[in-house]
Amino acid sequence: MNRPMHAAAPTEAPTHGDRVGLEHAADLPLPPPRFRRRLLAVMLLAGWVPLVLLGVLAQAALERVLSVSIAPVEGVLEEVASELARRELPQDSLNEARLNLAQAELARRALVRRVPAFITALVLLSGAALTVAAVLLGRALTRPVRTLTEGMWAYARGDLSVRLAAPEPPRDELQFLLGQFNRMGQELLSQRERLKSAEQIAAWQDVARALAHELKNPLTAMKLSLARLNRTDASTPHDTTRITEAVALLQEEVDLLMRMTQSFSTFARLPAPRFQDVPLRPLLAEVCTLYAGTSPVPVELRPGEEATLRADPDGLRRLFGNLVKNATEASSASAAPVHVTLESPQPGTVCVTVADGGSGVPTVLEGPALTRGLFSTKPGGSGLGLPISQKIVHEHGGSLRLEPAPGGGTLARVELPLTPPPSP
Repeated sequence: MNRPMHAAAPTEAPTHGDRVGLEHAADLPLPPPRFRRRLLAVMLLAGWVPLVLLGVLAQAALERVLSVSIAPVEGVLEEVASELARRELPQDSLNEARLNLAQAELARRALVRRVPAFITALVLLSGAALTVAAVLLGRALTRPVRTLTEGMWAYARGDLSVRLAAPEPPRDELQFLLGQFNRMGQELLSQRERLKSAEQIAAWQDVARALAHELKNPLTAMKLSLARLNRTDASTPHDTTRITEAVALLQEEVDLLMRMTQSFSTFARLPAPRFQDVPLRPLLAEVCTLYAGTSPVPVELRPGEEATLRADPDGLRRLFGNLVKNATEASSASAAPVHVTLESPQPGTVCVTVADGGSGVPTVLEGPALTRGLFSTKPGGSGLGLPISQKIVHEHGGSLRLEPAPGGGTLARVELPLTPPPSP
């Protein structure tokens, strides 16, 4: 019920949780890169298509300009040369003009050959720069998504102390989203603290009600015994039998209170589990053998598959010992044997069932119903057997369920993972 908490840190600065997130970055499942690829494809299409069209138009325009022919000019120069020769005038300037015109034609032809390659190179260089800019921009846009993924992964592990690096005030929408994520984490942490306090209060209320119920019967009996001892006067003869019975009843009720106190002390001092590889079938066989000698009916471990899990062997002995003990004490001499079964219903888990032929439970009991109040059908019982069993199952990440058996009696079902979940 009481879960360990992590202290919250201010929103403006990264906390120890950020370092924890970085340490677990290798275990972080990477988000699919589909969004980044789509973003990169859109940016490249938005840049490359206009760039290529512009290059094609520029090349067509230059080719159109450079396609102007000088043949008409050469015809005019020939006519001028004929006129100068008829008039017997010098043609030095005309020859220089012809030379310049020939050089211009050579330059035009060179440009016509080089313009396509120049425009292609210019388009490729611009496209490469555009691609680099698109990749950098895509990374800049998806980096906050990666940061949010790390934060959500930490929250999924139960570490609400993680705070993402988010400048205040935010400079863009993505930084604003990171800040809102930090505020959400702070609110969740506060709500968890409030829930913890409410659960503690509810737990104390349950304990108070259970104690009042359990203490009422022995205290009432003790009060009646004291009243019997006080009913004496001068005319009443000394009754040794009555005094002995009253004292015996007082002693019996005091012993009951001592047993209840010892049970509460044991429940409060349950040791922390020490996990190791445990072969489960030999452990169950050991528990069945232990209780078979005092049981009114046989205790049988049904044959089946072997299973090894990571668990606390002492905790498992206490858990299955409680269940087998309850089953044997609920069975009469004429009842069916107590059957213990080990199976693996699905990969990664094992299921142990303890079935008896006793009076059975009226309805299904699981989860909080196993620890709500302290009830026992045995005269000297403290009602802590099921809460202790539920606590051990919870520490191993499993589940405990009591249900009416099909043929009568009770079926206790324990499901445990082969590997316990990490401690929060």
